[in-house]
Amino acid sequence: MVLLRPDVSQPARCGIDLVAAAAHARETGGAVYLLLDGQSMPVSVDGVPVITPHGMQRVWLSVVWRTASAARDVRARWRHLEASVVHEWRRELRRHIGDERLPFELRQRLRSMAEASTRRGRSETNAFPRRMLRAPSAVSLSSDFVEEARSQLTALGITDGRPLVTFESRTRPDIAVAVMEYLVDEGYAVARIGEPADSVHSCDGVVDLTTRASRPLSLEMFLVSASAFIMCESIELQQLAYLVNTPSLMINARDPFVAYPVRANGLVALSSAIDLESAQRITIGDMLTQPYFRDLHKQQVRGRRRGSHGYRDNTVEELTEAIQEMRAGITDGWTSESESQSRFRQRVVEAGAALAPISAHVSEWGPDDGFIGDGRLVRFQADGVS
Repeated sequence: MVLLRPDVSQPARCGIDLVAAAAHARETGGAVYLLLDGQSMPVSVDGVPVITPHGMQRVWLSVVWRTASAARDVRARWRHLEASVVHEWRRELRRHIGDERLPFELRQRLRSMAEASTRRGRSETNAFPRRMLRAPSAVSLSSDFVEEARSQLTALGITDGRPLVTFESRTRPDIAVAVMEYLVDEGYAVARIGEPADSVHSCDGVVDLTTRASRPLSLEMFLVSASAFIMCESIELQQLAYLVNTPSLMINARDPFVAYPVRANGLVALSSAIDLESAQRITIGDMLTQPYFRDLHKQQVRGRRRGSHGYRDNTVEELTEAIQEMRAGITDGWTSESESQSRFRQRVVEAGAALAPISAHVSEWGPDDGFIGDGRLVRFQADGVS
């Protein structure tokens, strides 16, 4: 039995939890028990019993869930306390390691102790379950859900006349407009989601959903499931595509680990990273090193201004080429991969193995037992990696 209490207000996280729980239940021959609060889950999983308990069974399972959650919270607080102590201990060790008055052999032993404490402080990271998400998810949308969502889209002007692309972008308005116009010229209908931007004007064939006060779970999930492919900048939408098996193109990615596509029908295009001190471009190879992730961590924890790296969005020409590769992949069944793309995947795996012991971020989002994903870096970028 796999017990799950999904947060349906976060459809991406909810979907990943469900797919991972179903994979575990399939391995053990059990069932998934859903403890739902309010809004129901409009999906079913083929080959795995999904049970919504009621009455006394729900009361008992809720007690089990709360007990297990409390135990997890205690372990999490203990790990946080342990990590804080380890951090201070490591700082003290490093201070003595640099003291040349101490014998060399003692400083070497202190260095070994510091490295061991680093590994201990990072050993409990909750890793992203890449292997569990590797196979296409056997998820079906309920018929009532499909009809409701289709009627909502029809009312908004999105019909079945042309293939749909869901476009989520926080990029420059002029780039977003040019890319959406290109998609329309290629015969697609475009549904734009994400943050509203006054300078992004709408055009024929584009339905702007960013100005809606709210997008219910049913609408966003159906948008992704009904799309020929999606273009996204958030990991949440990429993960939602895993749930409904929709091809995804992640653009303007700054982290080659988090954004690396798990499924073969996924592509990722990295932003151009710039060293703000030297004004030089950071190579994609250097984006797989410890100094890069140390600076990325500073930006995430302390705010963008505290890092020494800046970023340039993908250009219209780059995104056009990425779209063409996405369309070719859909047509040929994702069988055409260049040697440079295969090499880059292997480099990501090797870099992840090297960085995971010293970076909690890479330990969480990097390779899962040597597997980073069946997707690929867009070809024009992979070809340029030395």
